[in-house]
Amino acid sequence: MTVTNVHTEGVRSRTVSWTDPARARFTLRDRDGFEQLRAVARGEAAPPPAAALLGLRLDSVRRGRVAFSIVADEIHENPMGTMHGGIIAALVDSAMACAVFSMLPAGATFTTVELKTNYVRPVVQTTGVVRAEGRVVHLGQQIATAEASVVDEHGVLYAHASSTCLVDRRRATGGT
Repeated sequence: MTVTNVHTEGVRSRTVSWTDPARARFTLRDRDGFEQLRAVARGEAAPPPAAALLGLRLDSVRRGRVAFSIVADEIHENPMGTMHGGIIAALVDSAMACAVFSMLPAGATFTTVELKTNYVRPVVQTTGVVRAEGRVVHLGQQIATAEASVVDEHGVLYAHASSTCLVDRRRATGGT
């Protein structure tokens, strides 16, 4: 099946470049999650390709607390002209997941098993920058929970979220 776009008026394009993610994983493999995130924040390691694709920026890293931001842009719009909910979900998932990661020893991994996002007002282009700060609520041996809020530069709330992560410490080289 071939789909042809017959609507060419006003067509825009975007080029996305990224660094091979395996390179950063190899280089940072002996560091704990906090130090890996700090390396990305300092520009010593490339961010993951998904960050480049969506336009996510890592703003701050503390143990158990990580913030990302994104500029509301037309490329993120849904048919109603608001930021697609999946983009906001990716923003909060990144903040919460990295908050959990910042607490893990080298070699430990995790995956998000549940993500709940509450949207309380639409994000539009004129909103500008929105920021999600994720924080760890609980970190156990196998389960971690986190929460995040999405606010603009004036502190106006746009969304809040919670997450449950499954932690795998089998390859960990240290303890938390």
